[in-house]
Amino acid sequence: MFKNILVPIHLEYKKNHEKLLLGAISVLNKENGKISLFNVNENSAHPGIYSRLDENSQNEYKQGALERLKEIADNYSLPMDNLSLIVKSGSVHQEILKQAEKMKADAIVMMATKPGIGSYFISSSAERVMRHAHCSVFIIRLD
Repeated sequence: MFKNILVPIHLEYKKNHEKLLLGAISVLNKENGKISLFNVNENSAHPGIYSRLDENSQNEYKQGALERLKEIADNYSLPMDNLSLIVKSGSVHQEILKQAEKMKADAIVMMATKPGIGSYFISSSAERVMRHAHCSVFIIRLD
């Protein structure tokens, strides 16, 4: 079992949160394991949008995202004493990899869409994380 799990979570895919969190809990060391719920604000990865967002807008996004992560943790009765809530800005796969390295995660549990024609030309964030992570990566398929 894993002791330090990073769980990147897309706030808008609410119907998949339960499946994602159950996957993370199933590989968590129950005695002293820690889960970090992680959200990435992708707006800064898109220069056309980012140039229009001021610092106040970025702070509002971060506060709102932290509140939503806490709601998710509460809804699924995740133990707050072994839980971290983290929000970063940037490219999703790059921020996931940086955070996993920073916190010395021994596993990443994340969602992924089913492959389609687009993934033949542009790889998904999950695929990029799987290829470059220095820890175990568990992919939970979206419904």
